Amino acid sequence: MSNKVLFEENQILYTRHAEGTIRSEMKFLPAPSSAITGVNYHKLLGIGDVTGNTAYGFGDPTKPTTGFMASFGRTVAASAAITDTALDVRVINKLTNTAENTIQGMYVKAVNYAGATVGALIGAFIEVVSNGTVTNGAIGIKIGASGTVLEQDLQFSNGQGFVALTTAITATSTDCTLPAGTIGVTSHSTGVGKLFMSNGSKWIYAVVAG
Repeated sequence: MSNKVLFEENQILYTRHAEGTIRSEMKFLPAPSSAITGVNYHKLLGIGDVTGNTAYGFGDPTKPTTGFMASFGRTVAASAAITDTALDVRVINKLTNTAENTIQGMYVKAVNYAGATVGALIGAFIEVVSNGTVTNGAIGIKIGASGTVLEQDLQFSNGQGFVALTTAITATSTDCTLPAGTIGVTSHSTGVGKLFMSNGSKWIYAVVAG
């Protein structure tokens, strides 16, 4: 059973919609984007807007405000080793792009405009609160790859990064073409427990200046 509401641009809102093995409470099906004069990008869903240095959509200045909030919790205790996810964002490419098209899973930006004042500016704040029983460890951030090896787990603004490997690393012998200064560790018996650094062609031991 599905209830449909037709919006502009052929967006369809489904409520309590069953599809195969997935049940969707709400689903948008946008029409494929097309080149339109004066339109530089397309958004599926927009909440609020920012024009110049004026933000819209916030209220009482004496109270904290939230642009978007979602809260989820189980109503029935889990009896299997499954993963419940509060937010699942995916971007998928199945095209052979003819330009250097960049795919981003997530983009977060905090802006303080010239002439404006804030106490602190934080791009992303991730908090894990473990007041109850946690059997497999409380983890603030977990980075992984599906079916491939990440070139870098983290990349910083200067191009250097951090990579966690499972392959053997032998200092001054194992090839590494990551930017010089990139830090690496491995869980392999050859190199485990040691801190390595790329010199642009090989892994070498990271050195702490005295």
